[in-house]
Amino acid sequence: MSARQGRPPIGIAVRRKLVDVLVVAGFADDKSIRTLMVSELRRALDNPFTVPDQLAPRAQLIEIVNSCSGIDDGLPALADVLEFLRPGTKECAQFRTLVDSLPLRDVVSEAEQERFRSRLEGFAPPGLRAAVRRAARHVVPVPQYTDAADAFAGLADFNAAPGELPPVVAFAELIAAECDDELAAQLRKWSEGQAHRLRLDKALRELRAHVTPSASGRLHLTIMISPDPVEEDRYEISHWRQDDPAEWPPPRGETVVTTAPELELQVAKVISAAEEAWSETDAEVVLEFVLPRVLLGLPVHSWSTERDFGEPQPLYLTYPTVIRSLERMSSRRSHRVWRRRWASWSREPSFERVYFCDRCDTEDRHRLDAILSDERWLMTVLTESPPPTPVSDRDEFFAALRAGLPVIVWHPTVSSETVREMVTWLADTGDLGNLPALTRKHRIDALRNRSSSAEGGIVGDLVVLWDDPDRMLPLGDGGTGPVGEGGADERDRAS
Repeated sequence: MSARQGRPPIGIAVRRKLVDVLVVAGFADDKSIRTLMVSELRRALDNPFTVPDQLAPRAQLIEIVNSCSGIDDGLPALADVLEFLRPGTKECAQFRTLVDSLPLRDVVSEAEQERFRSRLEGFAPPGLRAAVRRAARHVVPVPQYTDAADAFAGLADFNAAPGELPPVVAFAELIAAECDDELAAQLRKWSEGQAHRLRLDKALRELRAHVTPSASGRLHLTIMISPDPVEEDRYEISHWRQDDPAEWPPPRGETVVTTAPELELQVAKVISAAEEAWSETDAEVVLEFVLPRVLLGLPVHSWSTERDFGEPQPLYLTYPTVIRSLERMSSRRSHRVWRRRWASWSREPSFERVYFCDRCDTEDRHRLDAILSDERWLMTVLTESPPPTPVSDRDEFFAALRAGLPVIVWHPTVSSETVREMVTWLADTGDLGNLPALTRKHRIDALRNRSSSAEGGIVGDLVVLWDDPDRMLPLGDGGTGPVGEGGADERDRAS
């Protein structure tokens, strides 16, 4: 969308809605409160505007809204004053929502547009397209701009989702990484000011934490499958498709509700759509399945792709495929220890940090908890597949999650002794720090020549839980429950 000259007028329908909210909030009933409102607005805006006393109450409110509409930051200031005078009311939230929905040309004054336009004109660095895509993450199709000046002006026309930075502010922050030091400092100072004015300082900090591009250039497609909370025997499939290695979390895709027999087909459709979106990139892709405990038995790594060319093939032929724990991701109380272990694993993913569970570990209560509390252990191999529901005081999987171990491995059919031998063999043949890719490699090797495969083809069904806490999904506080045996933890909900 091309830039428009000047501030777009605020239509009469929006202004009427703003006035209606003020009337419902009681400002038409009391002249003294209207007088106080005008006084607070003068102070907030440093503007000596007046409202004629002879006007009727509603007419005075119309005059106040119209006056604020013509002043830079006028309506946001009016929203602040309303919250000051009627704190916590429904009308405050309604008024703020209306103000936030207005065209964002008001975010960028004409003087600022011209100042940055002159500096950014003709500037089209390699990261321009990615910066626009990240800034306009909810805009479909993604707008195309010839240079950074065109993008800065065009993105000012788009609104943001609640709690997110306006696209033009996010773009200023992102494109600063491509600019010289002086211009970068100016852009960051401006974005800081806008974020503070819009009370989005936290959103800006989160964006800055993910500005540095990923060194690997790896993309992730994260697919979450969970039982439908209302209908039995139905499942919800959600996904987050990463189009830029530097962006996390990416926007959440459409949620699909399906039945158990259709799960594989619906997942294949999600993957096919992602591949179409990635058609112009050569990046490596990792598939992640976020699963609740009750669905850990799904053989997602061997599910098939869509039948685009001949017969379908298992996912692991194309992608490193891992699972992640929905319960752990949803439970904030478990994240500190999880982050500590992941940081250690990232530095030293060695075989010496792998603990092989033994059946005697669960004979005494908390014995395995005590063993895994040693921060030496960063990966564990279970003696069997986790049962769909926790086993009180005898649960290897629960103990591993509670201890924060980010890598958990098991096999659904063979003995624990065989799994130990297989993991030992894997460690001898490659880097455990890249276990998903290593597992895929040996699955393919086994298919090439099963008779000569050193591990006898058993690796084909090895389950790898690979949980990176730096790539959380926005599931909300409390999520679907904690890492534990019963319901959501009340302290998590309260936080």
